[in-house]
Formats: sequence, structure tokens, C-alpha cells
Amino acid sequence: MTTKAQVKPIAGPLLLATDASIADGHVSAGYIATSGHAGLHAHRYPRYLADAGARTAVGELRAVDLGLRAVLAEHPGRPVEVLVDSMAALRFLQNWHSGGCTMPAGYSTATRSQGAAPTLVKLCRRVQEAGHLLSFGHEKAHAGHPLNETADSLAKLGLRTLRGAVPRTELPRLVTLWAERALADFRSARRS
Repeated sequence: MTTKAQVKPIAGPLLLATDASIADGHVSAGYIATSGHAGLHAHRYPRYLADAGARTAVGELRAVDLGLRAVLAEHPGRPVEVLVDSMAALRFLQNWHSGGCTMPAGYSTATRSQGAAPTLVKLCRRVQEAGHLLSFGHEKAHAGHPLNETADSLAKLGLRTLRGAVPRTELPRLVTLWAERALADFRSARRS
């Protein structure tokens, strides 16, 4: 299940915050950017794709992929700073940014159905191709950063929807509402 929204952007450098949440055999990734893009993707976690200890990093990296695809498609050539709250994910992104191709432990790089490349292999290529246009930073989780908190909330919203606690029909409205609120809070924080 994927839900996207686009709200009024914030002028200036593009900042993308991403997060993932994993529970009960499900994974959900959320993102929000100052470009006005926000969204989530939630699904059952295919356990064969990575070792148990690497699944969180894989989820976090898939959140980065989801957000970068949305932002770069509409803003090619613009610099983007990506904020993650996972040091493990940050290390992979930095490795790829400097030309490496290390993958999380046990992550299968075998071609997926219908000949598709694995998501993290595509993300690694995207990071390397974008080169100097991308930068990566760490944002401490649950420290009050409006974009990071919203990315976390969107990821958790995806899990709650998979469990049936939130109707799927509510996702477009909620993602839009939360994105608008987060960007307003971010604008206020920048002015302070």
C-alpha cells in the first residue's frame, strides 16, 4: 500500500526526512520533504531479503529510496540533504556516496520478479549517480525535529493501517494533514 501527498513547499534547500517502522512481520516507510512531498509505503516484510539483524537498516534505506524517487523526479539537478535517524542506514548511504556498494547482511541482490533490480541496488546507483547533489545527515530520533517526527509518524501510520486500526481510505487525508502541519512547524522553527 502506497500513499503520496504534495503540499505547499518551503523555499530554499531541499531537505528530506525519512524513517521506517517494522513490527509483526510488516514494514512501513515514511518520508517528508521541504519540496512538499510526503508519503508512505507499507507491506508484509519478505523475510528472505536480509538477515534478521539487518532488516531495520533495509527498511530505513527503503524509506530513503521512496523519498528520493519522489523528490528527484520533480526536482532533477537540485541538491537534496537526506536526514535519517538510523546510524546503520547512514553508514550504508555514505559508503555508496563514496563509490562503495556494501549491502546489509544477507540482503539478496538477486534479480527480482520480472527482471527488476533489487530496491537497494537501485538506491545505491541513484546515490552514486546523483553524487555531489546529495548529502546525508543524522537526526536523533524523537528529539522534536518536525520533519523527522513526521516521517516516523507516517511510517507508524502505515503499520496501523496494515493492522486494520486505520482505514486505507483515510490515508490520503492524514498524510496531507500531517505534512502540512510538519512543514508549518518547520517554517516556525526556522524563524525562531
